[in-house]
Amino acid sequence: MTALPDLTALGDFRPQLIALDLDDTLLPHSGIVPQEAVDAIARVREMGIEVVAATGRSFGTTAPVCAAAGIETWAVCSNGSMLASLDPEEIVETIAFDPADLLIAVRERVPDAMLAVEDPTGVFRTTMMFAHSALTEGIRETSFEELLAHPVIRVVVRSDAHLDEGLGHLAQDLGLHSVVFGVAEVAWMDIGPQGVSKATMLQRLCDRLGIDRAQTLAIGDSMNDAAMLEWAGRGVLMGHAHASMHQHADLLTGLKPGYGVAEALNAIGA
Repeated sequence: MTALPDLTALGDFRPQLIALDLDDTLLPHSGIVPQEAVDAIARVREMGIEVVAATGRSFGTTAPVCAAAGIETWAVCSNGSMLASLDPEEIVETIAFDPADLLIAVRERVPDAMLAVEDPTGVFRTTMMFAHSALTEGIRETSFEELLAHPVIRVVVRSDAHLDEGLGHLAQDLGLHSVVFGVAEVAWMDIGPQGVSKATMLQRLCDRLGIDRAQTLAIGDSMNDAAMLEWAGRGVLMGHAHASMHQHADLLTGLKPGYGVAEALNAIGA
């Protein structure tokens, strides 16, 4: 595998929009955005560059991180199913789908799994209460039948019984476009609308703002960032990312979340 070039390869590239993944890209496990990243975001914003969050988080848990980082205008949430304004805080656009057939098929295959849905207002409903800081601050427990009743922007499947093998087999079996990953001591699968990724909503935002995608830069670290990194005019991968992610990006930044983002932003116009 050919090594990705470092940030010097940016040259004099000056984007009009920068999209930042949050968890493990801008935000370390400490939950505190490093001051170096805050300062770098302020610097590029003073240059007239739009800085946007692009995250798998729900809007409720995205807005506080954006406030701490100095991201003040837009956030792409729920892996591209939602576009939100940060000032004022409001949901601007969502991409929803009917979850009924999917939920029934998942339940048939993993009957003991916890199932949850996020609706277009950002509210989560679940068959079994759970806590996860990146998804939402408020989760409502309800019946399985209630989950089937309304359009949603994502389905979450969580299973204590599939830690070793994960839930990739379920995604393959159902032919799903999904993000599959383990969280803590469970297997976790996050399913959005077919064909929708962070890149989908970033393109819609660029259309709103009159920005050519060639004039964008995105920074991320994991598989739910792959489409975004490929879509952007320059895709910057965090140095700690798995080697399999290198094929989706153009450049490589530092290892440490937040600090690597600062390095990348400070290389613009340097």
